[in-house]
Amino acid sequence: MNMPQPPHGQGYPIQQPQGQPPQGRPPQGPQQGQPQQGPPPHSAPTQQFQAGPGGHWDPAGPPAKPAKPPVPKVVSAIWALGLISLAATVIGLSVKEDGFNAWHSVHAWGGLAIAGALLTLAPAVATSVNLTPQRAWQVAACGAGALLLFWVLFVLPAAGSNTSLVVTIGAAAGVIAAWIAPGRESAPTQRADQHTW
Repeated sequence: MNMPQPPHGQGYPIQQPQGQPPQGRPPQGPQQGQPQQGPPPHSAPTQQFQAGPGGHWDPAGPPAKPAKPPVPKVVSAIWALGLISLAATVIGLSVKEDGFNAWHSVHAWGGLAIAGALLTLAPAVATSVNLTPQRAWQVAACGAGALLLFWVLFVLPAAGSNTSLVVTIGAAAGVIAAWIAPGRESAPTQRADQHTW
């Protein structure tokens, strides 16, 4: 059975017909008694190797996907600070010191601190959740406010403990994340003679 062979010089090894051992250099033209199979050795690749999507030849391969725009440094910083804030708050509340953790004394206020730390990530996910930069900054500022309230009520009075240091780091990271977030500087200003109600 004669099977078509890929053209020589295209990166494919030459296969000898069955029954003939390879001897020296392979012949360059058709062998006597055999019809020529495929295109001549130095012609263009066959249609099988040229066709791209839709049957059109595409020498560069499939079209490249558009590159994602790089993440601005401020968004990366907000991610880092927000995650530090969240992790430090959870660790500071959960690690036992002197036989008990902070959940024994702060109760639901600890949940407020964790929610506040989570809200400081709002500017980093603003485009994903369809928030304007101004609204994302407002959400982050509320989260930072919740962290500061928790810090003043529960952490500051126990400033000598190790876990209070960790929660202080978390609160500071959350406040800084809200401070550097875009949208703060473009918040609308209100004149003194205007009323908002």
